[in-house]
Amino acid sequence: MHQYDPIAHFYHADHASFEDDIPFYRELARRTGGPLLEAMCGSGRLLVPLVQAGYRVTGIDTSAEMIEIAQEQLAAADLSHAAQLAVADICANINGGPYALAIVALNSFMHLTSANAQLTALANLHAALKPGGLLALDLFNPNPRLLAEYDNELVFDKQFNMPDGAVVQKFVAQQIDAAAQINYVSFFYDEMGADGLLRRHTTQFPMRWIYRNELEHLLARAGFALQQVYGSYELDPFRSDSDIMLAVAQRV
Repeated sequence: MHQYDPIAHFYHADHASFEDDIPFYRELARRTGGPLLEAMCGSGRLLVPLVQAGYRVTGIDTSAEMIEIAQEQLAAADLSHAAQLAVADICANINGGPYALAIVALNSFMHLTSANAQLTALANLHAALKPGGLLALDLFNPNPRLLAEYDNELVFDKQFNMPDGAVVQKFVAQQIDAAAQINYVSFFYDEMGADGLLRRHTTQFPMRWIYRNELEHLLARAGFALQQVYGSYELDPFRSDSDIMLAVAQRV
């Protein structure tokens, strides 16, 4: 079973309201014209609005539960005909294409925890893109002070409601391995159901953070030229105190 399968519906409800990055990707889609690939697409939070904007999108993810939710979202919007979804690994061959734009959103690339896996994924994305096609990677900007602050801490993140009315509280725990640049993350979703019982749903996964110059080196080794690195979805310059590292690279 995939690590996200047990909490897929909670993850979807958790992130469904996040729309900050959608205008950025819509503009990239307008520039490139499509077709689009969203690798590690999760439950379709970004994929569905891109299809609604008129683009043909292929979405792949290794979690079958996430892909099922994405298919449900497309069907509810009567958009199944405009998208192709598959349970597939970014580190295996990517079918379809060639694509004008490939997207790996919201830290998903950080699930690749070795240089070999990162380079394999980038090589596959390179092969799936048209010559001159663009790749967008949305990554966490590693801040050593903040990483140390949250090391071995259990933190309340948010409260939200499920479609059935259940109230869910989300907690996050992190363990930091600075030498390996890996953050071991645990999500705890505490669900209070209509029956008054509290049920805890958990998953654990490692995430490897990447520094800006390291990313440029990885991209170059895979045949990409780094075009720009932004520090926000509003295209602010990337700085040491930026929350995100939003990279746009071109296949050469």
